[in-house]
Amino acid sequence: MAKVIVLGDKYTIYTFRLLGFEGMIVEKGEELLKLLEDLKEREDLGVILVTSDVVNQVRDAFNRLRLKMTKPLIMEIPSLREVKFEAVDYLGILRAALGI
Repeated sequence: MAKVIVLGDKYTIYTFRLLGFEGMIVEKGEELLKLLEDLKEREDLGVILVTSDVVNQVRDAFNRLRLKMTKPLIMEIPSLREVKFEAVDYLGILRAALGI
């Protein structure tokens, strides 16, 4: 069975760990990009959840990396530290991935 790992601020990671998920605290965008490069080699991972507060530091590079990677699936989630709702253009992401 494929695993899920959560990357982001300590509040979100501790909450997900209580639910039984693997998690790693990441506070800098550059650290996130390096970690994603390392995690894409893990065969047991199916999904990587990343908090938006870290993604916002390196948004363009994150989107480029996410489009290149086919496995594991990388999804952005809101941080529990700063809950705010933002619209996500999933259709735009899909179009970019398909080159339309």
